Amino acid sequence: MHLFTDTRPVFRRFLVITAAWMAPVLSNADSSVDIEQGKATFQAMCGVCHAVRLTGGPVEGPNLVGVVGRQAGSHPDFGKYSEALKTSELTWSRQTLDQFLTNPMEMVPGTLMPMLIPDYATRANVIAYLASLQAAQSAE
Repeated sequence: MHLFTDTRPVFRRFLVITAAWMAPVLSNADSSVDIEQGKATFQAMCGVCHAVRLTGGPVEGPNLVGVVGRQAGSHPDFGKYSEALKTSELTWSRQTLDQFLTNPMEMVPGTLMPMLIPDYATRANVIAYLASLQAAQSAE
């Protein structure tokens, strides 16, 4: 029997707890986001329903120009919000978008948003792209 046999489970537990505690801190680092990749992903996955320009574009989902900082379910030109999203009291920040895009129907049961982005890096890129969209810049 090894001298440290009894301490290994404690050490392993310590490593697991430390890794679980540090993962969100490490994964939220924005140093590796790629806005251009986020734009490409957005166009492929989200652009079917959501516009990202001041006028025109798809209308199945709300226009996402200036979405970061906006109250959920509040775009004045979009009338198809679910009651669940309108009453969610969410404000779209990078963190709430990250949580929502991971699994929209879990975060806001009753939302009409069917698309989810389970991969953290892909989600981070899309969110960085959305955060870069300001009303003055979006004549694309």
